[in-house]
Amino acid sequence: MIQLLYRRLTAASLCTGVLLVLVLVDRLHAPWATLGFLLGALLGRERLADTWLLLTGRLAGVRFLIVRYGRGRLLWDGRIAGVPVEIGLWPNSLYLYFALVPGPALRLRLWLSSACYFGVHAGLGGWLALSADGLGRGVGIGLLLTVVLRLPRPDTSPLVSGWALLVMPFRADWLGQHLWKPEAVQADRLLSTGRIAEARALLEGLEPGEYPLAHLTPAGLALVEGRYEEAEQIAADVADRGYAFHTAHLLIGMAFIGRADSGEFSPERAGALLDPFLVRLGIDDRKLYRDFLPTADVARFQNDPETAVRVARRLSTMAGSRMWRAQACCSLAAALIATRRPDEAGKALARARKQCPGMVRISDVERMLEQPVGARPVRG
Repeated sequence: MIQLLYRRLTAASLCTGVLLVLVLVDRLHAPWATLGFLLGALLGRERLADTWLLLTGRLAGVRFLIVRYGRGRLLWDGRIAGVPVEIGLWPNSLYLYFALVPGPALRLRLWLSSACYFGVHAGLGGWLALSADGLGRGVGIGLLLTVVLRLPRPDTSPLVSGWALLVMPFRADWLGQHLWKPEAVQADRLLSTGRIAEARALLEGLEPGEYPLAHLTPAGLALVEGRYEEAEQIAADVADRGYAFHTAHLLIGMAFIGRADSGEFSPERAGALLDPFLVRLGIDDRKLYRDFLPTADVARFQNDPETAVRVARRLSTMAGSRMWRAQACCSLAAALIATRRPDEAGKALARARKQCPGMVRISDVERMLEQPVGARPVRG
């Protein structure tokens, strides 16, 4: 019932707010005010929320797994307060991968975080729109527009969203699906930075228990250690229970690819499994969807290695952690092998080993490099 009311309320507020902002924008005749409006809309779209999350997230029960700003070649790679932080050469939006850990009054803290965020966002925008002139007034109206657009967004994020503000207080059964065990958070940080042995040591004997999302770290560990069937089963269990749809399916897809590169599956069988799998995720044109790594390997399995090279090369610098960049480098190397460019493939594998030493897929693709194209044995 509350979700139905939320949809109706947000639809009405969206229409009213957009009309109001359009009227205000129509009154912005000065070029500086128009420029300010564009800047305010850019600032309020994601950057203000990301900054708020970075500054206040820990108070709301957030633990960051990895923080990255920029893409391309790394300029700096280190840790701040125990969190892996990376800065890339080309500026873009922040990449914030985070988890929620159990704690006292967590629901109240999450609600207060969202309420304060929208209060600051709308308050700053309203103050600038009413009291400033020119550029400042334009920025204020741009911020107000992004508040109006963000409130009805139909996601179920526990942080700085209209859903968290208006619906979460009435969903007592909802919060548990977003919680992680603190030990799994630290293990995921280690795995993301390519420290496989340390992640394994922390996870040994650790049962995720009541927090299903914590299963994704053992699934990721199984993937990099070459236990592909186990990784697939763990991730499928998480997805079947309705959690972390995108991440779980990414792990399942990469398990299919690992089984193909190891020789357990033929490329034809892997492609047949992956193609409908991607369609179920809404990815029906791999040439347009460039940011989901399995699309590169589907292209390779379906005899389109040039598309595979293009997608994997992009993700080999853009992926959000060392472990996933190593996976992308392996996909790139396999595609380069298929295009008969062994020297470039060797360099891609060297980059993968630097990012995540000990990942089994690196050795599997290296064996492919040592064999003629089409001569690789298949076990099943």
